[in-house]
Amino acid sequence: MDEQSVAPGWPLATARLEWGSDATPASPLYGDVYFSREGGFGESEHVFIRGNDLLARFADGRASRVLETGFGTGRNFLATALCFLETAPPGARLDFVSLEKHPIDRDDLQRLARAQRELAEPWLDGHSLLGEGNSARLAQLQDELHRQWPDAIPGFHRRLLAGGRIRLTLVWGDARDQLPEIDGAFDAFFLDGFAPARNPELWDEALLAELGRRAAPGATAATYSAARRVVDALGAAGFATEKRPGFGRKRDMLVGRHAGADGVAATGSRRGERRIAVIGAGVAGASLAHLAAQRGMGVEVFEAESAPAGGGSGNPAGLVAPVMSRDWNRLSQLTATGMGFMRELVRETLGPADAGDPAYGFHGVIKLARQSRHAERQSRIAAELCPDPAFARWAEADELCKRSGLPDIDSPGWWFPGAGWIRPRATIRHWLDRAAVPLHLDCPVRELRGVPGAWEVITEGGGRHGPYTDVVVAGGERSVGLAKSLERWIEPCRGQVSWVDVGKADTSLSPGVAIMREGYALDLPGVGLLFGASFLPGQTDRELRVEEGAENLGRLASIAGSLSEAVPPDAPLHGRASIRATTPDRLPVVGELAEGLWISTGHGARGLTWSAWLAEFLVSSIDRTPSPLPRSLAEGLQPQRFDEREARRAATRREKGGNRG
Repeated sequence: MDEQSVAPGWPLATARLEWGSDATPASPLYGDVYFSREGGFGESEHVFIRGNDLLARFADGRASRVLETGFGTGRNFLATALCFLETAPPGARLDFVSLEKHPIDRDDLQRLARAQRELAEPWLDGHSLLGEGNSARLAQLQDELHRQWPDAIPGFHRRLLAGGRIRLTLVWGDARDQLPEIDGAFDAFFLDGFAPARNPELWDEALLAELGRRAAPGATAATYSAARRVVDALGAAGFATEKRPGFGRKRDMLVGRHAGADGVAATGSRRGERRIAVIGAGVAGASLAHLAAQRGMGVEVFEAESAPAGGGSGNPAGLVAPVMSRDWNRLSQLTATGMGFMRELVRETLGPADAGDPAYGFHGVIKLARQSRHAERQSRIAAELCPDPAFARWAEADELCKRSGLPDIDSPGWWFPGAGWIRPRATIRHWLDRAAVPLHLDCPVRELRGVPGAWEVITEGGGRHGPYTDVVVAGGERSVGLAKSLERWIEPCRGQVSWVDVGKADTSLSPGVAIMREGYALDLPGVGLLFGASFLPGQTDRELRVEEGAENLGRLASIAGSLSEAVPPDAPLHGRASIRATTPDRLPVVGELAEGLWISTGHGARGLTWSAWLAEFLVSSIDRTPSPLPRSLAEGLQPQRFDEREARRAATRREKGGNRG
């Protein structure tokens, strides 16, 4: 095995907990406890919350961005969240970013939650600010965290809790790899890991220097450790430190303030009211409108069609699933973490799925190997990455026959238990209705005018709308008309899906489970057997084609003969054609074109999987709050990347030509 080509962070080892006789969880790897019975939430408050003076700062709206170096069991987060919700003004929001090399397994969370509630009771009962009602609030936060617990995938995972007031970003992996990827400025730092003697890499000078580079004005830091190496490392990172009495049996702890700070922490978001125009009411635009409105921003949506989801988002359903790769490239990162964010956003905002007519279903997706060589490559990826089976497992054909309900699967493939499908139209309608944003239908946008901070939207009929502080272009293939610099790089691509009405196809495909090979198939409740889809770059008409329906039937046969045989020859074949926007590298274009002018396009066939995740990234960029994306991933999606690559290639050609001369 070539170790250099295996992705950093893989395999990701989850924590293995050992429980003491007093129900104290410990890590056998580090030989240390996660928390003590005598400490618990009181220790979190004493060291981290009061050490950073967060009670007063939350109340004044002066601190809303916290970075923690060890999430562990989440006790510090839960204590901070409770204090924030109790003391912060109603419109305030908390960004809590926490790194963890060995995340807790989901199955351990419930036992931990019980132990944490027992520890929290005396703390809540004796607290001057907390108490009545907060026991229920703690249980609610724990339930939300359990429901939305991220997959065991290296990288960034954001979850929205307490109705969106709390944005929790969990970063799985080695802090030395992941901390440089965090993009944002922070008001407070929690230095919490196993003891420096047992876990020295979490306390080294280079890592703490990364914290100093992310310090906002007025930033503070606190830690239970007063070891000399920690004092020195914080000093080198620009923090002036002082010792304070520790908690319980610990004599000392450390607090620090970043040198040169003016003593007044930033608010954590952009000053002044944001008023945003979103061009396009597909999944990319609607998810952004919903997430921006959740932050209290003013939003209006402009859609060229007579109803939302007029483009590729208007298909009866679409899949939300990851792509596996050995080097865990940008495509894999986007699909895997995007899947988790979309899944939890849909579940939390739409509520439980309707049994008769569900808007979504995350019951698992099977992705079959295309042929023997592809199967060999994918099985090696499975052996080298060793993904958590709750996220992905490589399975043989007989297992996949049982999972799919189909008798004739003839190939191994991936089983993704947390993947699934959504109905985009229903999801978009819910997001827009819940956000209560003004929606301008039959309103193609002709031009964007203005200056940063005061943009105007000019529609085809000559209407003028604005001014807006920000405009987000999320109009699929139409986006190039408003972003001429991307005209060379965004290509339209026709796709046609097909379906057979309920009862017309007698298939044994398991309800709710989707299966993929060259195409995909899904027994969609209330619709029938949905399958497809064609992929024709450069074609822009949306008329249904008989030949593409026949090709889709061929895709069914390539998955399993029993699927195509279940469709009677005389069954009416329905379909829908739409136009996607694609790019040369098959990655979306997401970022800032000019000050206050943003774009989200080029989502291709995977927009349902990652578009909401990227909408959260854009809203965070507009709001100037910590990014949910790793820095290197965000840079790889920027709209200028194609021009920059071409310029580098041209320079290389000139250099080679000069050398030959």
